[in-house]
Amino acid sequence: MPKLSELLFGAKEKESQMTTMTPEQQQILQMLSQYLSQGGPEMFNYLSGILSGDPESFEAFEAPIKRQFEEEVIPGIAERFGGMGAQSSSGFQQALGKAGAGLSENLAALRAQLKMGAAQQMAGLMGQGLGTRSFENVYMPQQPGLLHGLASGAGQGAGAAMMSAAMA
Repeated sequence: MPKLSELLFGAKEKESQMTTMTPEQQQILQMLSQYLSQGGPEMFNYLSGILSGDPESFEAFEAPIKRQFEEEVIPGIAERFGGMGAQSSSGFQQALGKAGAGLSENLAALRAQLKMGAAQQMAGLMGQGLGTRSFENVYMPQQPGLLHGLASGAGQGAGAAMMSAAMA
């Protein structure tokens, strides 16, 4: 709300900053900032490791899948070839090879999905925290006051009266 002096005499030009975010957005940005200062670097390191293809980053992800393969798939194939000498047969070796190839293909696909998800999460975090401008500079030009308008109007009225008198 303008001051009385600004209403009467006008306001000088000025620059100020206005927020570009709603209170909810400011709260989210503050929470993100706290997160990054507390545990966020670990998340960034994890995501960076996945994006760079670091083998250690994938080991924790792949370990349960490999364990399931070793504990369930291989014994299941061995049961199918359970007869004497059947586990040394070419059919058994082919079945294991095929299952192993399937595991490798599935892990490669899961790695690609994991990388895609990591890239999206990283972009989301960067967009929320770093790409957001929370303030915008605003320029407000000089504003004439009421007295200026009255003086201007009076001056115009006096000028018109003088012109009328001079013409008469």
